[in-house]
Amino acid sequence: MEHHIISLGAGIQSTDLLLRGLDGAFDKIPTQAIFSDTGNEPKGVYRYLDWLINYVDKEYNFTIDVVSSGTIYKDALSYMNGERKRYEGVPYYTRNPITGKKGILRRQCTADYKIRPVRKRIREVTSKGDSISLWLGISYDEMQRMKASNVRYLTHRFPLIEKRIRRIDCINNFKAKNIPVPIRSSCIICPYHSDKYWIWIYQNEPDNFDAAVTLDEKIRNYPKIQGECYLHRSCRPLKEVIIDLIKGKELASKQLNIFPELIEECDGLCGI
Repeated sequence: MEHHIISLGAGIQSTDLLLRGLDGAFDKIPTQAIFSDTGNEPKGVYRYLDWLINYVDKEYNFTIDVVSSGTIYKDALSYMNGERKRYEGVPYYTRNPITGKKGILRRQCTADYKIRPVRKRIREVTSKGDSISLWLGISYDEMQRMKASNVRYLTHRFPLIEKRIRRIDCINNFKAKNIPVPIRSSCIICPYHSDKYWIWIYQNEPDNFDAAVTLDEKIRNYPKIQGECYLHRSCRPLKEVIIDLIKGKELASKQLNIFPELIEECDGLCGI
């Protein structure tokens, strides 16, 4: 049996991929879409996901599955408080206070909170020997994010790249159909945020920003790490960084685009 499954991030590209697929834009129709919830997306992503679930149910009689392996923010706090033994896998920036040398922790969060929950659901709804194609919403202008599957039972497919569809084409498709354009999907506590996006969180979701500051302060003395950990790449407290950013002192021109860092992130599954 053939399965054509979309890994849905509820961002611009993966949502456009879903809607184009359901409209028959590709040679196959998606049989399923799976959204893996880290529990730490911006509120706008959850509002859009609720709208999208209702929309595809009404217009296409199609169901979006929502899965989760836990809440990454709560898991991070639990680890810091000694209530959880396993590292949550967020790639915090590090700085040795004596030498000033900077680094970054090993990244495992995408595998644990995005990839594994999706693959678990795939195994639940498929049988051994089935043909499984996992569609990923990566656009033609971000094709460097393409990665082959590292498991034998499924293959990755990139329909937007096959059709040379760019991010702007996805946005124009939403507008042409009079469909709301989603915001970029990413965890609030993701260290890969650009400065402009940190400002966006601060201005638009102050409670989420406060939560990020709380975590940022707690990870300063991270277990088993020789040095201090930070959410911001400058290795400065996020609370201080945002003050300077709002004043316009540190908003470098190379960081004016939201999420430019995600071009090299997380196996191509975050921020889509």
